[in-house]
Amino acid sequence: MTQALFILDLDRCTGCAACVVACNTENTVINGVSWRRIHTFNPQRLPAAPVFHLSLACNHCLEPACLAGCPANAYTKDARTGAVLIDENRCMGCRYCSWVCPYEAPQFNTGTGIMEKCTFCDHRQADDLAPACVVACPTDALRFEPDGEPATVEHAGFPEIGIGPAVRIVGDRRRSAPEMTAAPPQITHPIRSNAVGWQGLRSEMSLWFFTSAAAVLVAWFAAATALGRIVALPFFAACGVLAMAVSALHLGKISRVWRGVLNVRNSWISREAAFFSAFFGAACALTLVDGGLPEAASWAAAVLAFAALFSMDMVYRVLGQPTATVPHSAMATLTATFYIGILLDAPMLLWPTAALKLVLYLARRDHPAPRGWITGAVRIVIGLVLPVAILATGTAPPGVALIGAIIGELIDRAEFYATLRFLTPSHQINVDLRGQNQRGRPTFLTPNS
Repeated sequence: MTQALFILDLDRCTGCAACVVACNTENTVINGVSWRRIHTFNPQRLPAAPVFHLSLACNHCLEPACLAGCPANAYTKDARTGAVLIDENRCMGCRYCSWVCPYEAPQFNTGTGIMEKCTFCDHRQADDLAPACVVACPTDALRFEPDGEPATVEHAGFPEIGIGPAVRIVGDRRRSAPEMTAAPPQITHPIRSNAVGWQGLRSEMSLWFFTSAAAVLVAWFAAATALGRIVALPFFAACGVLAMAVSALHLGKISRVWRGVLNVRNSWISREAAFFSAFFGAACALTLVDGGLPEAASWAAAVLAFAALFSMDMVYRVLGQPTATVPHSAMATLTATFYIGILLDAPMLLWPTAALKLVLYLARRDHPAPRGWITGAVRIVIGLVLPVAILATGTAPPGVALIGAIIGELIDRAEFYATLRFLTPSHQINVDLRGQNQRGRPTFLTPNS
């Protein structure tokens, strides 16, 4: 496969954004989307670090995280140029590709409801022309090599997670500054998600509802199976259908929701959708069997249920992630296990799970600032201490313990989405700026530092 690549000379780039304008004009990029952007390293002009500009678009990686993660199989890699392309007729607008890409390349177009990104100007390459951004660069800082050999990029501000970005950064921008006699100022460069329009929990309310409901449904069915009982089908089915319907609301193209199961081989989203659909269908079907549920079949459905929850947790585990999601106190598998302990009144299951959740919750360093001590206290006391105390003493009906647990888990899951972050150039710049030492020389850190 031929692999074209960009060459960026940091000694020449002035951050004028001519490449950005040319890209937007050539490709008619609208609705607030920008396929190429300028990221400034050391925008505060701290004397202990160099100042330079990173002009970044899609790097058309050798092993694209977007292609592997896309549940709809909307991505392809062109054998002629190596360009990573999106098929607009396949994309369902789930935005997961923007989570897994560390370069903020895929962008969500609110007008069309689908993702879009740099195409490497494949239409120009077909006519033996360089990409528009390269042609427009007035300082020759951005160049194009039609058949090159990508290499590992190790430079401040550039995320590197081993997916083979087709870009080469040249120029000596690591030169030392004068020795500092005092510690550098505190770096406050913002950390953003690379999902366009990202607003934390507000952006993912539908997923918050679905993942919370899924843990309840799985626990309900698993507990019923353990007790040899049958779930109340009309209510169980209604809750499941509602949860899945709400989950589809975060898609840009709801009519293409069926495409979510097309990449089971590589995508955790596809696995989640496939396993949960199989579990839900099996649970409803088994409930209708005359003479009750076959025990082996019921346990098989329960296994599918936990496979769905495990896949759900893994969806949020992304390479280079600044904040941990696995393990996490709000993990769906852990939450369902906690609920089962309550429903079965099983101390050997309930107490260890509650203790683990408490430890993981208290150990987190990414609690949202608005939470305050009141929300944290409600989550711990109502959601963890109360259920354990009720079942240990029998001072209240088990239903009260379950309600308290659900309230606590809703809070924890909301905080999970509110603090969910992914690796971006902005975050990498922040990490590398924090790595400046006393002598004014950059100490380059890993994305997880």
